[in-house]
Amino acid sequence: MSNERERQLSRARLPEHAWNEADRIMARPQDAVQINRIMSANVCWRNWHVGQLTRNDGKYGSDHPVVVRAIERVQSATSLKRMLRDPLGFVWRYALGWNAPRDREQPLTIAPDDFGKLVHELLRRAVDSLEPDPGYATASEYEIEAALASVVPTVREVWPIQGQVPPALLWRNTVDFAASLALAGLLRKDIADTETRSWTEVPFGQGEASTVERKLPWDPTRPVVVPGTPVTLRGTIDRLDLRGDLTAVRVTDYKTGDAPQNPGRIVIGGGSELQRALYGLACRQLLDSEPTIVARLLYLRGETIALRLPDLDATIEQISAFINIAVAMIRNGNVALGRDSYDRYNDLRLALPASPGYQRRKLIATNKANEAIARFWSAP
Repeated sequence: MSNERERQLSRARLPEHAWNEADRIMARPQDAVQINRIMSANVCWRNWHVGQLTRNDGKYGSDHPVVVRAIERVQSATSLKRMLRDPLGFVWRYALGWNAPRDREQPLTIAPDDFGKLVHELLRRAVDSLEPDPGYATASEYEIEAALASVVPTVREVWPIQGQVPPALLWRNTVDFAASLALAGLLRKDIADTETRSWTEVPFGQGEASTVERKLPWDPTRPVVVPGTPVTLRGTIDRLDLRGDLTAVRVTDYKTGDAPQNPGRIVIGGGSELQRALYGLACRQLLDSEPTIVARLLYLRGETIALRLPDLDATIEQISAFINIAVAMIRNGNVALGRDSYDRYNDLRLALPASPGYQRRKLIATNKANEAIARFWSAP
């Protein structure tokens, strides 16, 4: 046996012989820095610690083809909101195609967006069952309640087939609560003309490939353009009430969340409340009769609150200016963390550094990059 005593070897020592490729790279930094992925990681680590915005913070070359295509695609209210309030997230989602992974476990609740879709589904089915006879505008409260009650079992059975829902008892309670909000919206008709025709989930800007199985107030394939901008729109109006003589139309955006403080001050909500104005814009461009347009929000939780947009023309003009600023930033590659980047419901927040120190470190540079657009985020 050898008389040599045991020696403790440091983990950080340079080994005489490399065991594998990773061991060799760890032992020879001069070799490691020649590898592209390690060079990139080192640059990212250094950029994480500097106050300036770098390519690792979202900067890129101007007029990049994938970015231009993302801007030129037909926008929805959801994508437009992300463009205006989270320009970096807009590039990630619609230019690079990033999506947050879906949880495969059975949830105990449904996401707020999905709950809103559930309420809208109940509203659509109930109104469709009332049209054209007896007609939603002339239906009694009893007929409305009966129509809603008739569609609840169908929705309760269909939704679990289409996606994940909570366990049976929780799902039943969720649908019942959604039905109570839908009923509050249905009973808030505010219609004086008995000849008024009502539609729910009215599509617009859907493109030539769209198929329509019901009579609508317009051709849903016709494009809708935001004036003075390169943006075209598509979407679905929650509810549309068109007077029988075609002289007036009212569009309603249902809100299933809690009403904010001072809801009467809301115009575009810093870019978070665009639907009401975009619905009005669609009516202006698609209805040939040039009717008077009323656009409103309708909050369904608690005491039902209806909020009419005071000046549709001024609001559309404000949105157009907002869009042009955002488009210029995105095309120039001058995007940074936006107002919604760290929002708790932003599914792309996972792609941002988790440390709050990162946000503080980049704050001055971010504010400078967002100087032009930040004033719109503060708009009521």
